[in-house]
Amino acid sequence: MPRCNPGPVSPIHTIQYAEQLSSVDLWLKKAEELLASATVLRAEVEQYWSEIVFRNGQIITTPDRTYVQPVYSMIVAYAIENYCKALLVFQHSGDLQNRVLRRLPRYLKSHDLTGLARRIGMSLSVPDEELLSRLTRNSEWAARYPVPTEPSATAAARKFSDGRQYLIAYLGPNDLNRIDEFVDRLAGFVREQMGA
Repeated sequence: MPRCNPGPVSPIHTIQYAEQLSSVDLWLKKAEELLASATVLRAEVEQYWSEIVFRNGQIITTPDRTYVQPVYSMIVAYAIENYCKALLVFQHSGDLQNRVLRRLPRYLKSHDLTGLARRIGMSLSVPDEELLSRLTRNSEWAARYPVPTEPSATAAARKFSDGRQYLIAYLGPNDLNRIDEFVDRLAGFVREQMGA
């Protein structure tokens, strides 16, 4: 199917785009909206885990409900991405001012949460890397598609900064509190860096 060419972009749309792209407040607002949406799904994730029956460390029965934790993780990942990108926009505000922009700068195109957090200067522990890698996996494909865009993305383990391999192809009930703690720390870090 041929691609639709929208034609030339008007100067007004280009200016609006550049203003919105460089608005830290819009990036932060989108992060908060995504977190509010994730909160709705979080209750369903908690209910799912509360209905699992274990015996001798083995799962005996699972709930008769749709498992939404991958989608919850994807939405949270998008929020984390927007917090990081808000700070990147803040840090590059001099480069963005009074410029005509027709697309996202390269540093705003990444979905790698570990890379984005490091790029904004946030200190990460190995458990942070592990959590962010699993959230990235869900945002990039695991919560959206039955398969990734390339075979290498199906890898269930990844090497982290300590040189060891860690499993990244799972989600668990402890993720909820770990996500809350990380998002609170990230939001505080972003606001502190912005002097807010």
